Amino acid sequence: MTMQNNSPEIVTIDDQKFGSHVEHWTLLTEEPTTTVPRWLGIALDQPIMPMGLCRQETDMDANTWLIQGPKDCKIQFSQVIEVEQNRPKCVKTAFPTFESPYNTPAKIDRIIRSQSNTQAVLRLQVGKNAIVYAFDSLYSVNHAQYEKNAIYATHLNAWAYQLEEVQPHEHIMVDDPAAIKHHRALNDVLAAHDGVAPANLQELIDAWEPKTEDDKAPLKVDFSKMVAYLYGENVGQEDEAWFQGKIVGKSQTTCNEKNYTLYDVTLLLEDNEEATLVRIASDDAKFEIGQYIRGNIWIQANIYSKLKQK
Repeated sequence: MTMQNNSPEIVTIDDQKFGSHVEHWTLLTEEPTTTVPRWLGIALDQPIMPMGLCRQETDMDANTWLIQGPKDCKIQFSQVIEVEQNRPKCVKTAFPTFESPYNTPAKIDRIIRSQSNTQAVLRLQVGKNAIVYAFDSLYSVNHAQYEKNAIYATHLNAWAYQLEEVQPHEHIMVDDPAAIKHHRALNDVLAAHDGVAPANLQELIDAWEPKTEDDKAPLKVDFSKMVAYLYGENVGQEDEAWFQGKIVGKSQTTCNEKNYTLYDVTLLLEDNEEATLVRIASDDAKFEIGQYIRGNIWIQANIYSKLKQK
């Protein structure tokens, strides 16, 4: 673990701990070993070289090129190329990506980078308390530009491994006496204080006692309209996440003659803060706006600009 100048905290791990992008390519093709090289060749026919936060070429790492393409496609193929004496030497990594239109203000708390410094997962602080981990699609051009405490316009997108609809009124029954007491005590205390938690909240909860048999009855917890996000447990693979959220937008796109649906979904919903939205690409088109869905996704972040702090 190291710190560099004014950068966020940096954690360096072995490249193989990031896992392989092969499983990410399988979200687009059943035969990645034969299809992906052809796609990367097509991308090079109509390439773009994004600069991310860099304002001029001299800001960029001379030892690496980031090439994306095809330039007019919503879904693009990125490759990070090692450069020696201004000549391409080899492809270090390659992955699919696309853009989200939603701008999420976020601070970069930590950068978990590979030993080769070609890829990284960002720990992003969103709002007051929320944390999101995302693979940094522009790390190879942005890594020298990141500053701790700066707020960045962060565009979150994700690839879906699998999605399912959350059934209306889906619920669980809670019969643990301690959990029942805490829930009912909290509700009673807040109701007695006009919904505002008093300074001695825990003391009042501990002192609360049930008044009737109904106060001891099992709880029915409806989580059909819950918004939830859980990031991956393995270091370097925290960008592999589970989520549940509400679809607020739906559109279509194609890639190499295959249709994809882009779902705009609430990833985070914190009190007194704007919802954090993620655009999710899936080959499953059956879900509709207004439905709650859940599943496993691979989250990416694209960062092109820093926001002015108030």
